[in-house]
Amino acid sequence: MKHLKKNSVNSSYLPLERRLFICFLIAAAPFFTGCEKYLDLINPNEERPAVSTINTYEAEQAVLHGAVIASNQAGYTGTGYADYVNATGDYIEWTVNAASSGSFLLQFRYANAGTTNRPLKLQVNGVTIATSQAFVPTGSWTNWLLSSAAANLNSGANKIRLTTIGSNGPNVDKLIYSTSIKHRLYMVDNGFSKLLYLNQMDPSKNWTVAIPSGSRDLQLVANNKILVSHGNGAAEYDRTTGAKGWSISTYTGVSTAQRLANGNTMIGWSKPASGSTPAKVVLSEVNSAGTEVSKVTINNITTFRLARRLSNGHTLITGDTNNDMKYKVFEVDAKGAIVWQQLLYGGKGYVANRLANGDTRATMGPVGNLYQPGKDDNKLLQLSPGGTIVKYWGGMDKFPAADLKKFSGYSDVPGNGNIVIANWLGDGNIGTGPHAVEFDANNNLIWSWKNSTAAQTVTNVLVVE
Repeated sequence: MKHLKKNSVNSSYLPLERRLFICFLIAAAPFFTGCEKYLDLINPNEERPAVSTINTYEAEQAVLHGAVIASNQAGYTGTGYADYVNATGDYIEWTVNAASSGSFLLQFRYANAGTTNRPLKLQVNGVTIATSQAFVPTGSWTNWLLSSAAANLNSGANKIRLTTIGSNGPNVDKLIYSTSIKHRLYMVDNGFSKLLYLNQMDPSKNWTVAIPSGSRDLQLVANNKILVSHGNGAAEYDRTTGAKGWSISTYTGVSTAQRLANGNTMIGWSKPASGSTPAKVVLSEVNSAGTEVSKVTINNITTFRLARRLSNGHTLITGDTNNDMKYKVFEVDAKGAIVWQQLLYGGKGYVANRLANGDTRATMGPVGNLYQPGKDDNKLLQLSPGGTIVKYWGGMDKFPAADLKKFSGYSDVPGNGNIVIANWLGDGNIGTGPHAVEFDANNNLIWSWKNSTAAQTVTNVLVVE
């Protein structure tokens, strides 16, 4: 049992919780817009989902095995909180009654005054949702934060359990569940050859347009347009209507397109080795008239997907060398010479981006059709310049019930630090998992989207909110 816990006054969570509760109570009132404006004053950059249900279950009223009820730390709600005693096997189990089945956001209010993460196993109706749900340090035992996860609940009673797995665990105040996460995003589907706009705030504004085959990349560009790559080049589509605009179709084997700062468009394509001619990746820069103004060739790179031009004129790509299946991120200069490379630690690369602090983020997915533990994985890695893994999102061992198949493109969620990743369902996986998944900064899975009628194999996502 954790006896020595310091006291301090929590100054942030409860006021925000009261505001959210007030907004929930008046959600059906004619002046709900005023509540939304009030939320804008709290954080003008945060996503503003339509709150449909918010339900709270106190930990001290749950079934406790090993854990005990305590109340000696300030800031809890209800009559107390649950305090884990044993490092392994203690659990808190709530019975949650859902009015209907569907995807829900689970949030656990907790405090952790330790200096390290105290993860717990999360199970819903006996199914492991996360083998290691993160409960990172909160600074003190009276500073309460939220750990979030997405899970499907059945209509009626559901058992939600948090179990210690080797550490003493945090103090847990309560479970909050809701269906409040909604997004506005674009998706490229190379199975149905479609560009989709999904507006979960207002589904009447959803649209889908046909695009050429081989589409993988997308980017928000000027004049309210979306740039999408296809097998022979790229095209622009109106963000609001999906109407097609500028396009180029003079290449073959294209897998990436990016609008550059100078207004030109980089088209990335590849050719396999043939006889004595090595495999090559070619990055062609074309102007608005479709004229090629420059070209960079990188020899001996195979399994090429997306490319991202850096501010220093270099380009990040992913691939392997002459099909050696040692997948890496490569940084190449303006002449095509490799100036930096880093192994992707057992996964097939898709896209890499350079952060302002010099770190590199890169998605990777399993090499073959079947996941092989210890050999490959589904992760978005953040790598230091020296190649150390700073952090990661995803992981099939961590989320065994999430149906993660192959990570491809990803998008930051504006304003909140979350990341949405495309979960490509090709290679025999059509219909077997979600098309997109969202993780928060602590690698908690908090949202997913699956609609096998609307999409088949989503390769990339762009969250615009």
